Amino acid sequence: MINNENLRMTVVTGLSEHLGVPVIRSNQNAEPPGYPYVSYTVTTAESANNGTYGEYEDGIDRIPVTQTWSITVQSDKEEESISLAGKARDWLIHSGRIYLNDNDIIVQSVTDITNRDNMISIEYEYKNGFDVVFWLMNEVERQVEEIETVKIEEYGIDVSKN
Repeated sequence: MINNENLRMTVVTGLSEHLGVPVIRSNQNAEPPGYPYVSYTVTTAESANNGTYGEYEDGIDRIPVTQTWSITVQSDKEEESISLAGKARDWLIHSGRIYLNDNDIIVQSVTDITNRDNMISIEYEYKNGFDVVFWLMNEVERQVEEIETVKIEEYGIDVSKN
């Protein structure tokens, strides 16, 4: 299982501290903070992987997967929105690498920064953002049943556990 809470807390805390603005989950019923702020949506919780789990000595089986987030900076100033989006993107692919890696998070890729502006009533909300793909390991505890004795009568072989 992916530790989604660790991923969320690590990325949100790191981005918020680096940018100096709130980072919130999108599509909530609560009022958003004042401008500027960053919102995120997990657009792909876990990618499909047609491979097989690797068996590790610690008894945990692992398979690589990805998780995609959409990151959007909202502001009432266009330049501020663009600038903060660039700063967020740079943190994910450069200056935040060690912090993320120390928390078992690897950024696989980051898309271009694109315009996501929105007209709200008579006000204009400037929005710029990008998607980030995190490379993660899905972990499952191994379920193994030991076989005590196997007897293959046809060949006269008796294999017993020592």
